[in-house]
Amino acid sequence: MTGTESSHDAPVPMQPFTSQQKLNAHDAAVEETRNTVTAETSAEMADPVIPVTPAPVQAAPVKEYDISMKEIVQMVGAMVFVFGFAALGLHAISYVGY
Repeated sequence: MTGTESSHDAPVPMQPFTSQQKLNAHDAAVEETRNTVTAETSAEMADPVIPVTPAPVQAAPVKEYDISMKEIVQMVGAMVFVFGFAALGLHAISYVGY
């Protein structure tokens, strides 16, 4: 006989629990508690409440190149600032005589 064919590896048939067998005190208490909790839960939570909400409102489509007036004013101000410095620089260059 090899190591894998020993009697320790033989399958053992399961013995199903039958209702004719006697429950011990702990099993009886567990079963009674389970039945009590199930009855209380069924009584308190008979019907689930499902809230009814309206369908979500679709947002307005976002324009990809939508520019606000504030952004336009900022851009024009930045351009005036840059052109002002360029003019100041050109004036300084011409004043010095380059």
